[in-house]
Amino acid sequence: MRMKYLFPSLLVGFVAIGAWIGFSRYTTKQELQSTYSSIPSIMLTSTDGDSVNLKTEGDSAPSVLIYFNSSCPICQSEAELIQSKFRKDTLTRFLWVSSESVEEVKNFAAHYSLDSLDTHRFYSDTLFRLASAFRLTGVPATFVYDDEGNLVDYALGAVSMSDLTLSIQKAHDRSR
Repeated sequence: MRMKYLFPSLLVGFVAIGAWIGFSRYTTKQELQSTYSSIPSIMLTSTDGDSVNLKTEGDSAPSVLIYFNSSCPICQSEAELIQSKFRKDTLTRFLWVSSESVEEVKNFAAHYSLDSLDTHRFYSDTLFRLASAFRLTGVPATFVYDDEGNLVDYALGAVSMSDLTLSIQKAHDRSR
């Protein structure tokens, strides 16, 4: 008689666990989107040594915010791809932020010839303000915002250039 109730009990248990996991993932994603919803108003150091507000830098144009580290192989690969794919994009602002020193950030920008592009700006964040505001634990992290600074899309970890291109296009479509 007890065996008769074993399968239905297990089935109900598995469904309940699956529902809990699904709900947990959904609420975590919603929480993250809320955290990333706009470019944070934090002070960073530009490669010129000036103190700048990241929010001000990202307003008024569709922007791609990239949190990176110069020794990260994925970040290096993405820098190469972004440099070749978006070299002629004059409508999108790329904001590169690293927790490394200004000198290391400058070297990274120069190595990938991104420092010569007007639309690419580089910042040092040795106080981990961006990582703290966004609760980031790794690199790379990429966030795409429209011209009003509202989140369009994000990727924690590697991002494909086709996905990034689509996200940038969405940001421009919102800006019209």
